[in-house]
Amino acid sequence: MAEDRGATPLPRRAPGTGRGQGARPLKRPALSESDLQRMRAALDSARAEADAPPAKPQAPPPRQAPDEGREGEAPADVVGPELPPSPVPTPRQAPKELPAAVPPARSSPPASPPARSGPPASRPRPAWLRERPSRGRAIIVGSAILTLVAILAGWSAASLAKHARPARIRASAATGAGVREAAAAWVASQVSRAGMVSCDPVMCQALEAHGVPAADLLVLRPGDADPLGSDVVVVTAAVTRMVRHRLLTADAPAAIASFGSGSRQISIRMIYPHGPAAYAAALRKEIADRKAAGASLLLLGPVTASAAAGQQLRDGQVDSRLLLTLAELASQGPVSITAFGDRAPGASLGIPFRSADLVVIGGQAGAASAGQVAQMSGFVHQLGGYFAAARIRTVHLAGGQDVVRIEFTAPGQMGLLGTSTR
Repeated sequence: MAEDRGATPLPRRAPGTGRGQGARPLKRPALSESDLQRMRAALDSARAEADAPPAKPQAPPPRQAPDEGREGEAPADVVGPELPPSPVPTPRQAPKELPAAVPPARSSPPASPPARSGPPASRPRPAWLRERPSRGRAIIVGSAILTLVAILAGWSAASLAKHARPARIRASAATGAGVREAAAAWVASQVSRAGMVSCDPVMCQALEAHGVPAADLLVLRPGDADPLGSDVVVVTAAVTRMVRHRLLTADAPAAIASFGSGSRQISIRMIYPHGPAAYAAALRKEIADRKAAGASLLLLGPVTASAAAGQQLRDGQVDSRLLLTLAELASQGPVSITAFGDRAPGASLGIPFRSADLVVIGGQAGAASAGQVAQMSGFVHQLGGYFAAARIRTVHLAGGQDVVRIEFTAPGQMGLLGTSTR
């Protein structure tokens, strides 16, 4: 810096002077008036485009979109033009070329999209989306169908139950009436007229309808239900409510027949006023006497029996009245027993067989058998007493065989064999 203080400054070059020896001064290029006008026009146009708001590009034609929920939005691959870094604005670049859109359905030709002004217009739905419902719509429709099916099924079940209920009631009533009819028919054909039969009002009406005289019936009513005045009581649900089960068990300990089951069961019971203990003791002695009488009957020469009938005689399963009748008939001639019967369904233990089938002479019904039946009947009935209650007739069996049937009505009599031995 100190060395520069004494140095002579360099002379300054005036503009327009030569840069060296022999150099010519620089001159401004001359432009024609037409060139200047074109330049001014270009600058004015550029400034106008820069000041004006950018024009929105024309809406692209519809294209296939994977997401149905983005209708109305511009495609992701359409972007606006970028401005050049030059200070002079240039016109915007044209949008990129879009791929061809999926053609619409054949039913209607594609319409040209309207220009965007204000809110964006919704894009038309692609044909493949219009032809196939969305998954959400399918779920909603399926749920609605299932709900409708459930409602219809419930309505159908309720309707069927409504119509089936009277049918079930009718079937139940018919079953109860059927049990009552079976019991009434059995009492009318098998129970002795020598004693009274007690029953509730409905059952008594059924017995009368089957031929039992009203004079032989004791009608039990609430407040006046005492079956001890009869020999047999028909036990229904109504009778059980009136008499009570304990009293029925004590006064009528044995069932000679029973029909139905549960609340519809009807039993025909024998009255034994001395109580169940006395009945049990009397029954044990009665069975012992039957065994002895049956074994003695088989020892008689004129009496023969099938294997089953012989075993029933030895086991004491035959009614004492029938045993005495067979013994009387054997005193008049040969007796061949094929079977015992008439034990009712549902009978209590110890209730005996009350009928016997005998072989008819000659093996078939005819004049000979009719004469034999008449002879047997006359002989037995003239004995009087319980013998007079015996019914003797010819019966044609299902297998084609004719037999003479001897039978007694219910209930039986205990103590006859012990009395006859005294």
